[in-house]
Amino acid sequence: MSKLYIVRHGQTDWNVKKLLQGATDIELNGEGIKQAEELSKKLDLDKIDICFCSPLKRTRQTSNILLGDKVKVIYDDMIVERGFGDYEGKPINFDLIVPQWDYKLNDSSHNIESIQDCLLRAKKFIDKVKKEYPNKTVLIISHGSFIKALHFNLIGYDENTDFLSFNPKNSVLYEYEID
Repeated sequence: MSKLYIVRHGQTDWNVKKLLQGATDIELNGEGIKQAEELSKKLDLDKIDICFCSPLKRTRQTSNILLGDKVKVIYDDMIVERGFGDYEGKPINFDLIVPQWDYKLNDSSHNIESIQDCLLRAKKFIDKVKKEYPNKTVLIISHGSFIKALHFNLIGYDENTDFLSFNPKNSVLYEYEID
């Protein structure tokens, strides 16, 4: 049995402005740095065997604050944020977002990564961790929408799941166990 700790990066200016970030490479703001510093006080690094981190600036900065050089970090493109295509940098509009999280609709218009593709990418990443790091404690530092895909892969979902029912917060630690 492996343990997964999953953390969303600290706050960015685009989070505050409620803009879709996706793959856009945004840095943490002052509050995001403080959030990561607060979490670092609660994180027991002796329990973590390895960390996987998205290569985007906001997750790298969070990783540096949380871990320093005390835990090996592997930067992995598999765990970057879900791509929001033409909508990146635009205000979050729930009329726009709701269809993007509809499993049956599986919309990929406007260059958005479809929900099924994002869920599949999350499943492949979890399978990789299970295979390569059995019985280890793994920290994953990623992004809101991708963490949502990880979460539902770990707890289970079907075509009627409300994917908007789980919204990972910045610099909050989520724990899971996997076989």
